[in-house]
Amino acid sequence: MLNIGIIGMGKMGAIHADLINEVSMLKLIAACEKNKNRVDQIKEDYKIDVYDNISDLLGIKELDYVVIATTNETHEEIAVKAMEKGKNVIVEKPMSLDYQSTLKMIEISEKYDKNLFVHHSRRWDRDYQLVKKVLDSNLLGDILLIQAKVMLCDEGWPAWGIEGIQNPWRIKKEYGGGILLDWGAHLIDQVLQLTGKDPVGAYGILQNGVWSSEVEDYFFSSIKFDSDLVCQIEASNNSKISLPRWFIIGTKGTLAVKGESTPVWDEAEIRYQNDDGTSENQIIKLENVSELTKGFYNDLVLFLEGKKKDFVSMHDASKVVKIIDMIRKSNETGKFINY
Repeated sequence: MLNIGIIGMGKMGAIHADLINEVSMLKLIAACEKNKNRVDQIKEDYKIDVYDNISDLLGIKELDYVVIATTNETHEEIAVKAMEKGKNVIVEKPMSLDYQSTLKMIEISEKYDKNLFVHHSRRWDRDYQLVKKVLDSNLLGDILLIQAKVMLCDEGWPAWGIEGIQNPWRIKKEYGGGILLDWGAHLIDQVLQLTGKDPVGAYGILQNGVWSSEVEDYFFSSIKFDSDLVCQIEASNNSKISLPRWFIIGTKGTLAVKGESTPVWDEAEIRYQNDDGTSENQIIKLENVSELTKGFYNDLVLFLEGKKKDFVSMHDASKVVKIIDMIRKSNETGKFINY
């Protein structure tokens, strides 16, 4: 049994709490929440101790893991403090605001011999799992182009969080807001997992068109790999017409996961060409596609028990932030940035 505490019991923290409570080998024993008006409700909902001071929570001797579900600009500081206090850490994505920050977190993890995992939860989405299965099976042949897009227009995006539109942190620079650190982190992580290698470099464009003058609400990036493979990632909260979530071209066939505005990506189409020149078309229904599943925590337990080879490593998550830095630099300079 692993005892877990959560720092930041806002909207995402509550989701982590619910997911943890669904896994039999995990036990939520404490939380830290700075909003004192919410303490009584959290105690009632989860029957746990609630602190308003991070140091008090980290002082719990029997605490094995700390989940950091605070806004992006705090991830490094809290993770470092937790590991220095002897706690293993699970931190929300993105790992931190910039690449150098993630390297410091890795250094502390290695110094104190503590696990540091990042909640790149969309590795468990059904659409991504389907795409990975198809690519691993070589149904499409050699992959030439991967497009991963999230083109939405959702008032809930800037208002995400327990305070809602009263404090729309996702569109504020001081909290590390912007769609690149949000959806961009997911898309980059998925692309790196699908390709299994580091890129040659990236070109990127950022735009703040509707929701904020401080951070971007749209980004595009073309990421080049050392073969003929090009990956294009793109996300917008300004798109009133959705585009396919995935569009992948191979030498034998093509895959598309259709876009929906809810957002739910509920249908995949695979069209591939056989060696004899004939083609086949397959439609696959994807129901209840969502990142907010217990898949992350189930696999965490399996990994720690030695029953699963790979998990969301801090090194993988650090590479995601490195590419985010490259996209920002490309936007500033107008140039292709080498990895």
